[in-house]
Parts: sequence; structure tokens; C-alpha cells
Amino acid sequence: MANPRLIRKRVNSIKNIGKITKALEMVSASKVQRAQDKAMSAKPYARTIYELIANLADDSEASEIALMRRPLKIANDLFILITTNRGLAGSLNTNLLHELSDRLSAKVANHSFVTIGKKGRAFAARHGKLEADYSDNKNLQGNVSALTRFIIDGFTEGKYDEVNVVYNNFVNALNQEPVIKKLLPITKEELESQEPGKVFELIEKSNGTEKVTDRTNVNYYYEPNAVTVLKDLLPYYLEILITESIYEADASEHSARMIAMKNASDNASELSDALSLEYNKSRQSLITTEISDITTAQAALSD
Repeated sequence: MANPRLIRKRVNSIKNIGKITKALEMVSASKVQRAQDKAMSAKPYARTIYELIANLADDSEASEIALMRRPLKIANDLFILITTNRGLAGSLNTNLLHELSDRLSAKVANHSFVTIGKKGRAFAARHGKLEADYSDNKNLQGNVSALTRFIIDGFTEGKYDEVNVVYNNFVNALNQEPVIKKLLPITKEELESQEPGKVFELIEKSNGTEKVTDRTNVNYYYEPNAVTVLKDLLPYYLEILITESIYEADASEHSARMIAMKNASDNASELSDALSLEYNKSRQSLITTEISDITTAQAALSD
């Protein structure tokens, strides 16, 4: 029979762990709604600029723009890897890195990485060259602007033939899916595949009701010309893509941690109950043994 004192110490330890995981669950629950609101608020801007870029990309001269030139061969690629800074988020980072590992094994190229999040730095160092890390800098806007300039310069100078962003897309509180999205070169096909069926939607309000109309047939007129506007717009397009990815990854992190901590709290509660029952059984057995010894001793003395 196990020692009741040792069982009691284990019960107390598990209860303390349960208090910690419950606190982490509540903290993540308070953050996930704000992160989700940021992720959702970025989508209308992203969809609008998707449409503008797609419309401009139809111009026959657009292929001459440096950011839209397709290389003959992908010899060097760059991945912007967005992971978490902290753990206790379940399998969020594991699933993302597994998806990226499968992608890398299927491609023959020299891989380079820019990491946002400490959990991705070791992976980047093992699978290629770590070009930069933005994990410790809390200035989101400054990070995005610097990162956008970094990838534009690298692509236009021919250092990278392809640039991708890797992050967890927030579907709902229970589901986050790994995404590998191509940033450069920018193509019409890639634009349409990013938001199928939604890129060209416009919501109009009329008499208090919402009506969805198709914007694909809208004709735009640009001054001085479409190519000049497209050149100026593409850096902002990339900034919005990266910002949206960071917001999605942030919402995914908090929701995954909230669910993981909830499961940990539930498991701690179940284990605590089971050990408490074991403690009571052990203690009752010990008391029964002591009573039996006293009764035996008393009977021996009476004889």
C-alpha cells in the first residue's frame, strides 16, 4: 500500500499545477478575443487591395515590374516563419513546422529564413540559413516595414527567387491550420487562389440591409497609368499580407494556448480526484490495520 503522506504531497502538487494552468487559460481567454478582432479587422483591407492588385495585374505591361517577374528556376527561396515566443500552446508549432518540413523536403533549393517567434529559430538554423530574427522586437509596424523592405530588396536583386510566409491561420477557437503562402513573385493566379470567391466581393448597404455584389466587372481608371500605380501599391500589398499573417498567428497562439491549458486543468482535476480517492483508501487501510493491532494486543493481554 502506498504511503498516504506521499500521496497527499502529490495531490497538493497537482492542485498547484491546476491553479497555474487555470490562470494561464484565463489570461489566454482574455487575449484571444482582442487578437481575433485584430485578425478580422485586417481582412476587409486585405481583400480590397487583393482586388486592386488583381485588376492591375491584368495590364500587359505589368509583367515588366520587378516584383512580378517569374524566375526560370527556383534556386534560392526565403521563408518568413511565424511561430510563438512561448510554449504551452499544444501542437500549434509542431504542426506548423511539420508542414514546412514536408514542403522543404519536396523542393530542391537553398533555403533561407526570417523568423518571427523564438520557437522557429532552431528549425531555421537546422534547415537552412537564418537571415534575420524579429522575435524580440515588439514594434509590429516597424518590424513589418523593415521586413517588407528586406524581402523586396532581396527579390529584386536576385538573391531570392521566391518568398513565402509560413503561419497558423485562425479558423476558430478549436481549429488552427498551417498555411504556406507565396508572397513573391506576385501573380494573378496566386491572388485569385488566396481568397477564392471572396476577393471580388463588395458589401453594399441599402435600406438597412446588406447586399453582396460582384466587383469583377468594374472598370478602373488609373492616373498616370496602371503600371505606375501598381509599382507604388505592391509594397503596401506585401505589408498587408505580412501584417495579416502576424494577426492570424497571434489569434491562433492564444486560442491554442487557451484550449491546451483548459485540457491541462481538466486533467489535473481528474488526476487530483483519483489520487484523493487513493489517499482515502490508503488512510482507511492504515487506520483499519492500527485498530486490528490494538484489538489483537488487547486480546493478548486479557488472556
